[in-house]
Amino acid sequence: MGKSTLNENTVIEIGKSIPLSKFRTFFEEATGKKLSGWEFQPWLNMQTGKTLKEALESYYNTTERKNMKDILSEERFNTISESDKAFIIAFDDSIEELGYDFGGGIGDGYCWGKYMIVYSKKKVKSKNVIARILIRENDIILRLFFSNIDKHRAYIENAPEYIKSVFVGNHGNCSCSPKKENCRMRKTYIVDGKQIEKCSGIVFEFWNPTVEKNVDYINLLAEFYSIKKSKLR
Repeated sequence: MGKSTLNENTVIEIGKSIPLSKFRTFFEEATGKKLSGWEFQPWLNMQTGKTLKEALESYYNTTERKNMKDILSEERFNTISESDKAFIIAFDDSIEELGYDFGGGIGDGYCWGKYMIVYSKKKVKSKNVIARILIRENDIILRLFFSNIDKHRAYIENAPEYIKSVFVGNHGNCSCSPKKENCRMRKTYIVDGKQIEKCSGIVFEFWNPTVEKNVDYINLLAEFYSIKKSKLR
């Protein structure tokens, strides 16, 4: 089929000898559709063990996307505590009201955990990530993505401690020695008169997120992404 070396009887196995790009090429040639990486990989992960023919039939026959509650009820997520599941569902509901969603699937967590939920803006070609939920063996971490921190200094300085501490605490501090000039990974800003330097690769992680704190996470996103307050619950 086209230039792809796969065929309809190939069994989908993630992380084996066949690279993800081969599966993606086959999918695009067969369907004529192009999905972003954050949309394609979660879909492919859910097809593990099927032949490509069976996976394509499932794709064509799917008329309704599973919601987050249904996905978290799958056996592979039995290790997630009920309180963590409750937060994920609450956050998912709230962020969708702001015009962002997770693309309908939960993908591989790579080096950050077992699984990862990725949120980006709905119905746009550019899939800039606004948030991730990292699902690890025994807990979850909410990671949010921010730029131009200084413009929101007053908001951060007056935020609840569990929000402010992520911006001013030691986790994610730049540890480069010697420091490189104009490092693209460094985020530099001032809070409470103190200059802070963070590494963007491991920054703005909210550990132990809860349903009770969810509204503050959503308000924080609204502040940075200029989302109208009228959209919030």
